[in-house]
Amino acid sequence: MPETRDPSAEPAEPAELAGAAPGPEVGPRPQRPDRLGALLRRLSPVGPPAGRWFAGVVAAVVTTMVTAWLLAWGLMPAAAPPPPNPDGLPFTIAVRTSHESNDGWVVDAPLAKIPARPGWPDDWSSWAREVAGVPASGSAVYFTVQGVSEAQVTLTDLRVRVVTRRPPVRGVFFAPGGGGPTAYRWVDADLDEEPPVLTAGRFEEGEQGVPEHERREIRFPYRVSVTDAETFVVVGHAVRCDCDWKIEVDWTSQGRTGTVTVDDAGRPFRVTGRAGAHTQCWRLPDETENCEQP
Repeated sequence: MPETRDPSAEPAEPAELAGAAPGPEVGPRPQRPDRLGALLRRLSPVGPPAGRWFAGVVAAVVTTMVTAWLLAWGLMPAAAPPPPNPDGLPFTIAVRTSHESNDGWVVDAPLAKIPARPGWPDDWSSWAREVAGVPASGSAVYFTVQGVSEAQVTLTDLRVRVVTRRPPVRGVFFAPGGGGPTAYRWVDADLDEEPPVLTAGRFEEGEQGVPEHERREIRFPYRVSVTDAETFVVVGHAVRCDCDWKIEVDWTSQGRTGTVTVDDAGRPFRVTGRAGAHTQCWRLPDETENCEQP
């Protein structure tokens, strides 16, 4: 007997297979994508970590530019300066040496082998370095003391100390004739004595154009600060010795005391007496040279 099938009992064919259009997808509607994140992902081929790195760089650059602008217009206080070193000196010292040409030099060489001397009005310092001439008679040291803050520093005393004492240099003494002191007030140090004898000196000629405080001889104590400096001139002179010497200055400030050494960048100053010169030569204004044996 043939099987009879009831179409209504057959399972329904899925709509997709029957060609029907799919229904709308059920679920929450997606939100709008993050534009900045999308921009960073497009700029970075290696993914979100590199995008975050790039964003950090941009933020750092922007922060630096804004900070610089605020500092330039005074809208942000600058970083405070580091605190002063409690163990450092409360002042600075600037040193300059000077040797008057008419004080001359002693050259340790025979007269015939010494190069020709400069003209009478010329600068002799280059020639003296070339022939290794030792400053003779006297040599001046200028030094300026200035505080590093508003705190007051009192300079209480000054001494000259001979580091090495030798017989005066043997050789030929050279100098242009004439000249005179250029410093208005100074301390003269007699290096032939031990300890050196100090004498305050003052050049009285032309004092009308000299400040009033410079017309007084150097007398300690002196007070300095960052807005008030003092300049001193110490002239070391010798007749019977070839001396290496330094200057010592005592100071006190805010309960601290000490002694500072003034020298030539770590080296002592040097001057020799003329007593060891077997020949003395003077260059005269008419450009002749007069040499004689003392």
